[in-house]
Amino acid sequence: MEIKSQMPLRARRLAPLLCLGFVLAGPVWAASWADRAGTMNRREISAGEAQERGGEKDKDRRDKISMRRVRPATKTCDWDADPTGLPSGMYQFNKRTDLPVYINNDGIDVATNEIFEYTVLYFTAHSGFSFNEKEVANLSLWLKRGGSLYLDDCYLRGSTFGESVRPEVARLMPGSEPAMLFKEDARVADAFRMLYPTAWPGDEPSFENRPWQYYLLDERPAVLFSPNDDGCAWEYSTPPTASNPLGEPIGHGGDNRQREVVFQWLTNVLLFMYTH
Repeated sequence: MEIKSQMPLRARRLAPLLCLGFVLAGPVWAASWADRAGTMNRREISAGEAQERGGEKDKDRRDKISMRRVRPATKTCDWDADPTGLPSGMYQFNKRTDLPVYINNDGIDVATNEIFEYTVLYFTAHSGFSFNEKEVANLSLWLKRGGSLYLDDCYLRGSTFGESVRPEVARLMPGSEPAMLFKEDARVADAFRMLYPTAWPGDEPSFENRPWQYYLLDERPAVLFSPNDDGCAWEYSTPPTASNPLGEPIGHGGDNRQREVVFQWLTNVLLFMYTH
């Protein structure tokens, strides 16, 4: 198999952080913006506009934080659910860290060598999935070379997507078993405190949420699984503004105070996947 870059992913993933000195600066929100947001006029925007607003048009992704969504060969899998979620989430990551981001909301074919150009892949859907043999072989090699896979059940109450996670991860990483992601576990103790000292998923009292799971590969948390439909909470139906920095929410992602917690989780976990 011809791979475009021979540098290990775990080495390349640190480049944008080292180049910028890992200087992180989180914003300070006005106390009443979440209340004012509810009175704003609503304007639905497309996934394309979300991507344009969320990041640079420049196709150069060197030294930039990025996360591509998985497009499996399974025809019945709705992998493109929450179409504004990833651009909105990466926009928020950029604003909270000042780290440059590259946003591409197109689905990536995981059977191709293109996945070796990315450190993190994101996969969400409502429906079940099954990777074909070529996808399994390619993803397995990518994970062994340091890639991190972020899985997100697109239905908060559980779905056939969530039911597919354990058997499909076992195909990618034979012998792997899920572990609950708790703050008492030293292997993932930094996952939700890289920048923000947040409550762990499952401990946050302000809205319904459940603990995450993770899968180890060579003692590294290579696959993280959220059962909480994070992508729906990232989504927005209006662009961010001074009076509404998160954009007005859509779907069942909660109100803006709850979404603030979810954006903090994304910031923390994306930094974790790039550095672990």
